[in-house]
Amino acid sequence: MHVDYEISENDDLDGQRLAIKNSSVRMVRWMPFVLPCFGALGVVFLVHGILTQGFSVSVLPGMVFALFFLSIPLWSKLTQKNHYAKSNALHGRLTLDVDDSGIHFGGPITSAQIAWAYFGKFFEDERAFVLYQKNQAIFHMVPKRALSADQVAGFRQCLQQNVRP
Repeated sequence: MHVDYEISENDDLDGQRLAIKNSSVRMVRWMPFVLPCFGALGVVFLVHGILTQGFSVSVLPGMVFALFFLSIPLWSKLTQKNHYAKSNALHGRLTLDVDDSGIHFGGPITSAQIAWAYFGKFFEDERAFVLYQKNQAIFHMVPKRALSADQVAGFRQCLQQNVRP
């Protein structure tokens, strides 16, 4: 199977979101939810303290930390957008070739042939496929919008047959 495609900023964000959601590192999965919850609790606690005991300058450091925790999802999305903007390998026409030996990813400045044995797992949602290499630190994203319905089904079947943990 051969596919020519481009990765948009939204495709990259979708792939990052799917990769984070399915990360094997628990802290990576929890950080977008747990730390903002701590921040919200901190703000509530500090506002309650201000209302019951009055304002004090000593409250400011706690408020800074609470607001920082609340802003983590915004910082994370901004960081992901900057990553896409700076990554030349994600821009331009890309190619995907799938056969019995593995997957070949190609682009204007990179090319990689990866045997099936090096893939440890894959995930998909309605917008993307994410393929993790066995070290689980590197993943490859393929946007579904670039594939026809038959290619999506064929790619899924190929992944199910060849990607083994």
